[in-house]
Amino acid sequence: MIDESPVGIAGSTPPAEGPPDIDLRAVDGRLPGRRGLATRQRLLAATASLLETTGYRDLKVVEVAREAGTSPATFYQYFPDAESAVLVLAAELTEAWHDELATLVADGDWMGNPDGAARHASEGFLDFWTAHRAVLGVLDLASTEGDERFRDLRTWLLNGPTTAMVDVAAASGAAGDPMAAAGVLVAMLAHVSNHQVGLERWGVDRSALVATMAGVLRRTLVA
Repeated sequence: MIDESPVGIAGSTPPAEGPPDIDLRAVDGRLPGRRGLATRQRLLAATASLLETTGYRDLKVVEVAREAGTSPATFYQYFPDAESAVLVLAAELTEAWHDELATLVADGDWMGNPDGAARHASEGFLDFWTAHRAVLGVLDLASTEGDERFRDLRTWLLNGPTTAMVDVAAASGAAGDPMAAAGVLVAMLAHVSNHQVGLERWGVDRSALVATMAGVLRRTLVA
């Protein structure tokens, strides 16, 4: 059964004005050197790997340390708990992809080739969610549960494509309120992308998802 929990653009949080900070300092407050940053990155990579098969709430420090080839004591030099490592993973993903998701929309030729632009944006969202499914799943879950740290990250991540869609709708003279249209469309793209595996199990293949999402984008954003 597909989870239909309502997760909009950012719950009840207003549009973000800037990216949340990513703290690179160790637990003792010092900024790690090159070797320390390499160890920290290895721990984050191990956390990301385990999230593919382990639930967010079930993640254990000892398992992350073992996956990274180090000790729990070393882990605690960089993160106070497993959740903190997941939060950093989410923050780094958000920082890296805020502009990329916006570009999926902004680079499309919406006036000359709206069908192609809509398809490009739809395929991009599906590809992004497939590649980062584990971390994005945590963002959705924690946001739904009301964790403001994850919710703020999710808000900023989706702020980029939302703003880009507002610009497209306004430029094309599409009917209705551009912000309302962008908000609904980005929520749709995120939700469908997050549940594409479940939809495929129902017999809906990827090409049908892309065509359907692209059709909604095209009809909503372009007059």
